[in-house]
Order: sequence, then structure tokens, then C-alpha cells
Amino acid sequence: MQKNPARKYQVVEEAEIDLVLRSRDSREFYEQYLKVFPDTKKGLDSISKIWKRRSEFAKKRQLTLPQAETGTAATREIQSLIADQTKIMTDIAALTRENLEISRQILQALEHQNRLMTGHPDEKAKDPVHPEHLQKPPVQKKIPEKQTPIMVGS
Repeated sequence: MQKNPARKYQVVEEAEIDLVLRSRDSREFYEQYLKVFPDTKKGLDSISKIWKRRSEFAKKRQLTLPQAETGTAATREIQSLIADQTKIMTDIAALTRENLEISRQILQALEHQNRLMTGHPDEKAKDPVHPEHLQKPPVQKKIPEKQTPIMVGS
């Protein structure tokens, strides 16, 4: 005679799953369960099995949660902080570009003044140095001194 396969898990209602997910610990869950479902025929073993499946319910509930949580207050606050930060960084970048341009103008004016004071007003910037003009002396390899063994005697 064949046995009918036993059901691995009991059927758990949505209200029970909600109660499990809201509870902080098993004792609170048991107390709340008996208050919410006073006419239940489930024993303490069945209720404890529901509590043990809490992580499974949490995983399944996360997959089926609607996207309504994306507009929470914390998310909006983070978005506004990021927008403020972006605006500040844009202002800093603009000021830095302006500062760099002013520094270039000052440098050009100082170079021009330096040429006038040294008596070379027509001279442009120094000619770039060509590699053939630079003669490096050949690199001489250093020969390490031979080390003599240290003799220890009595």
C-alpha cells in the first residue's frame, strides 16, 4: 500500500506571515498570535514552526514587495542631499577654473615683465631643448669590490 506524501509545510495565511514579520522575538509572536487568532486550532508546535520559517517568509516578501517604498522620506532626504552636494561641487569646479585662468594670466604678465626688466623684450619663450644638444656622459658601471673572506682564528 502506498503512502500519500505528507505535506512538508503547513499552509500559512498572509495574516500569519504579517504577524511573524512584525514580531521582534518568538515570545512576542506567540502572545500576539494567540490574541489575533483566538479560535485557532493550531497547537504550540504548529505556531513554533511558523516562527521558524520567519526568514523564509522575509525572503519571499522582499521579492514581492511593491516599489512604493522607493519614495520614503529617507530616500527623498538622500536625494536632496545629493542634489545639494552636486550643486556645491559644480560651484567649486567653476571657481577652480576661474582661479586657474587668473593664475595663468598673472603668470603671463610676470613673464612679460621679467623679459622687459632683463632687456629681452622681443625674446619669445625659450627654445625647446633638442635631444641632440644634450650629451650625457656614458654611464660607467661600478665594479663591486671583491670581498675577502673573514678568517677567524684562535
